[in-house]
Amino acid sequence: MASQMGMLVALLAIPVNAQHRIQLEPSKPTSDSADRATWFPKPLQTYSGTIDQIDERQISILVSGQSVPERFAIERLIHAELTSVPESQKTAIDAFKEKRFTESLTGLIECVSQPDPDQRPPVWRQQWLSMLASQAAMRSGRGEIALELVKQLDARPMPSFVMGLLPVDWNGSTDPNLFDSATKMAASESLAVKLVAASWLLRSPKYRPAAEVALARLAKQNEHPAVAMIASQLLWQSKSPTEIRDEWSNWKSQWEKLPMALQAGPLISMLVTAKRLGMSDEAKELELCLRHSAPTWHPDLP
Repeated sequence: MASQMGMLVALLAIPVNAQHRIQLEPSKPTSDSADRATWFPKPLQTYSGTIDQIDERQISILVSGQSVPERFAIERLIHAELTSVPESQKTAIDAFKEKRFTESLTGLIECVSQPDPDQRPPVWRQQWLSMLASQAAMRSGRGEIALELVKQLDARPMPSFVMGLLPVDWNGSTDPNLFDSATKMAASESLAVKLVAASWLLRSPKYRPAAEVALARLAKQNEHPAVAMIASQLLWQSKSPTEIRDEWSNWKSQWEKLPMALQAGPLISMLVTAKRLGMSDEAKELELCLRHSAPTWHPDLP
């Protein structure tokens, strides 16, 4: 009952003319900031209104009740969503969450493929729905479709909250049937495709060494910073148990520097690794974090 009341209050708090809602990382304190010395973390910031534009540099939103758009650095954007989700999108998303991936894939593609451009969601929403479709394709064994969707999405800049949903294998559960698709697409010009393919091939006894080399290259390139950060996290999966135990604090420190929109997947990888190595205290801490304060939603959350 308490949670239902909380949801009701949240809904009532959304202005009736608000179409979109965004969530931002707290602003970084300046040297003369009055709250610089406070010990507690600053809360996330949420705004409701109408998104004017999202590009590689900033997000602009006309907050309800204001006449001039607010602008924020794109690095702070954790998530963007519709305040009222159309039934077709809701049906496709619910099918995904209920693990009916084939049905979800079809529905999600239909949501972004309306013949009339005016009937399509905003571009940033199309990107998010399409990336969720790539997840559905991967989870239903359609590797080529998953990678083709990633390739199409990577043709233009993507917000970090879309990149955070790349169909990367964070928990070591890649279906071997995906290996053929990954090897065919591993030479793609898209760095995001290379990244996803390499993450799948880390599970292949035959192609694991090549996948590790590919990830090392992706981690060093400067063309696509988000890909570099994700590749660096995946490389921890190639380290020996001894290296991971000895360097655990370094891994955690590296993770903390990621944009919050990219943190959920790597945190899942850390949890799986801690359990595999019998690091019970670390695993318990990570599981509690993912269950109760995950940075963003992710399909592999416990």
